[in-house]
Amino acid sequence: MVNQLNALSEAVRNFASLASEPEAVVLRTGASFDGQRKIFLLSYFGQIYEIDLAGNVQRQGSPGVVPYNDRTLILQYLCSASGLPPRGHWLSFLELPDGAHHNAPFHTDALNPLAEAFGTRLEDFRRATRHLGGEPLNMGDAGAKIPALPKLPLAVTIWAGDEEFPPRANILFDAVAPTHLTTAALWVLGVELAHKLIAFIQPARQAVDWLGKNP
Repeated sequence: MVNQLNALSEAVRNFASLASEPEAVVLRTGASFDGQRKIFLLSYFGQIYEIDLAGNVQRQGSPGVVPYNDRTLILQYLCSASGLPPRGHWLSFLELPDGAHHNAPFHTDALNPLAEAFGTRLEDFRRATRHLGGEPLNMGDAGAKIPALPKLPLAVTIWAGDEEFPPRANILFDAVAPTHLTTAALWVLGVELAHKLIAFIQPARQAVDWLGKNP
């Protein structure tokens, strides 16, 4: 789906051109800005990340390297978020702009792994969503609203399997999502949500740099 080896470097360049006006970035994105330390603070999947004016990204309180996808998505959001609040109306990936072109890979890389991991483990699914800052939604057999980014929530739903039907999963995007990120970036965001939920019960699961390799 995505083959953008320069996605991170492009995001860093774009961010550097905007960071000189932090107030505008804060208004559009829902981030905050620490004027004394000259860093932005942004919530991403329930964790706070610090972004300096050069585009370096660090998870607050953690010395580890932030994965490529997470760094890229955070910077892309800071650059392109429209400022519009969530609308409370959910779209499937298929309903996103040009989503039909990439719907099959989204099932393969996000929805099918979620169904396989949680189709018989609904309580583990609920625990995993809470770990990401989620709150319950009345969808499917288990559902949650996940604060992926301040103005960009996702919904994730599991239907348990039975003797007639296999387990199913879905990830939905607030209708405002296309004003904040491209469909390619939203694809990666959904795949990251699936990975982070599954990693909660499979800690050894390795992340994949869908946008490219670490520089």
